[in-house]
Amino acid sequence: MLLVKLFRRDFGGVASAMGASLLPVAAALASLGEGMGPTVMTISLLSAAASLLGILSAVEHVMDDREGWIAPFILSLGRLRYAVVRAVVSTAVSLAATAPALAFYALIRPASALPVATAVFLSSATGSAVGFLIGLSAPTRGYGYAWGVATWTALALVYEVVLTFLSLYFALSELLFAAALLANPLSAARLAGLAQADPHLLTLGPVGDYLYRSLGLHAPLLFPATALSWVFAAVAACLLVASRRDL
Repeated sequence: MLLVKLFRRDFGGVASAMGASLLPVAAALASLGEGMGPTVMTISLLSAAASLLGILSAVEHVMDDREGWIAPFILSLGRLRYAVVRAVVSTAVSLAATAPALAFYALIRPASALPVATAVFLSSATGSAVGFLIGLSAPTRGYGYAWGVATWTALALVYEVVLTFLSLYFALSELLFAAALLANPLSAARLAGLAQADPHLLTLGPVGDYLYRSLGLHAPLLFPATALSWVFAAVAACLLVASRRDL
């Protein structure tokens, strides 16, 4: 079966290597103990790593497809059906690669396991969708990896730093700041786990207080709903690009 063949091939590349590297990170984070501080740090670090894993592994998968043995299957399946298969397999590979680290962390810190798993799984799925889009758009494998790392750096590292500095020099309202956070798919995925660990959104400061006052008990649902919307939007963009691009 094509899905199984693709999963076996794809899981042996970047995904498995980066997934294995998450184990010592998870062990170190689990050693910090329980509590809001360690949980927030775990969510931030593991979700960032999971999104990078998703992006780079998806880029690798698409490039392997374009350069390797699956080219005849692309012709026989058609571009749209191929894109659906690729989206399913790349997402499954990313989730499977992060599962061992999450399982180890859950064994040591079961109280924090659910919010961490939510952030990591959504981050890896979002990263996979973004990486799929980059893999379809990049002209070569080298460009794909470079664009993937640049995109991850901009969204996972630079975006919120710039947003924080802007809020210091300009009078950004809580609504605008919250909208800016949700406009970043990687931030939305990370905050989905944070909202589970902190349902009152106290760790988000004035923005969290504004959202909780506005939405009440439904406020924590805003982040996972937004993250899933970003995943579906990115996959839809991939399907559109795949249907029009000469693979």
